[in-house]
Amino acid sequence: MMELSEDRRLKMLEFFCQHLIGLGVTYRHKNADDPGMTARFSVSSGTLISVHGSICFLTAGHVLKALDELRSHDQVEIESAVLVDTLGWKRVSNVPIPFDLKNARLFFIDDEEDGLDFGVILLEAHHVGLLAKNGVIALSKENWNRQHAIRFDGFAMLGFPEEFTSQRVSASGDGTLSPVMFGIKRLEAPPSDRAPTRYPQFVGHINPELPLKSVEGMSGGPIFGFRQDGHELRYWVVALQSSWDRQKRITYGCDLPLAASLMTEWASDAVSA
Repeated sequence: MMELSEDRRLKMLEFFCQHLIGLGVTYRHKNADDPGMTARFSVSSGTLISVHGSICFLTAGHVLKALDELRSHDQVEIESAVLVDTLGWKRVSNVPIPFDLKNARLFFIDDEEDGLDFGVILLEAHHVGLLAKNGVIALSKENWNRQHAIRFDGFAMLGFPEEFTSQRVSASGDGTLSPVMFGIKRLEAPPSDRAPTRYPQFVGHINPELPLKSVEGMSGGPIFGFRQDGHELRYWVVALQSSWDRQKRITYGCDLPLAASLMTEWASDAVSA
C-alpha cells in the first residue's frame, strides 16, 4: 500500500476531525501541594450525535462518570471548560467554545458486564449553532441504521491520546492537544480469557509498531469503518473507543448502532411518559 505524504496525511486528519470534539477542562485541587503552578488540564475525546431531535456531545460513559465526579468533588475547583471544535477542515474559527460543565446535563451508562459504555451531554442551541458553523458534523440515523448490512474493508480510531495532551495549562492559560488517527485490525471475537459481555463489543488489534505508547485519552473517540465502492471510499462511525489491553494491544469499543438505538428508545420513552 502506498504511504501518504505528510501533507495528504494532515489533510485526511483534518477531514475526519469534523467528527471529533474535545471537552477540555481546566481545574485545580484545593489541597494540592503544588502552589504557584499553573492549573491542571485534561481533554476528553468525543463526537456529536443527533438523538430524537437534540444534538449531544457523545463520549464514553466512564469518561462522563469521571467528569461528573470531578465537578462534584469538594476539593476540586473547575476554572473553565471548552468544546474544542477547531481541528476540522471546514473550520472558520480557531477559538474553542466556552462551556458550562458545572451545570451541564449528563446522561451515561458504564456497565462492564453488559459491554455498554457511552454517555451524552445535551447541548444548548447556541453551542449547536457554533459547532455547525465550524464544520462539525453530528451523527444521524443514516450513520447507524443499516450498518449490519455493510461489509467493511478496514477500520481506524481517532482521538486525543493523553501522551500528546498537556497535563497543565501554559503561563498564558492554554492547554495543548493533538489528534491522532490510525488504522486497526478488527478481530472476530475477543480473547478467550476475556469475560463475555451481554452485548457484543467492537474488538480491534493495534499494530505494535505504532509509535504510540498508550491509547489512554482516546476513550469516547470515534472508531470508523470503511468500505471501498469502486472509486469512492465510504465511511461510518461504528463504535466508541472504550478500553484497551495494553499487553495484547487490543482495543474494545462500544457498538455505536446499539448505543444510538438505546438512546433513541430512552428519549422516546421520556417524551411519551
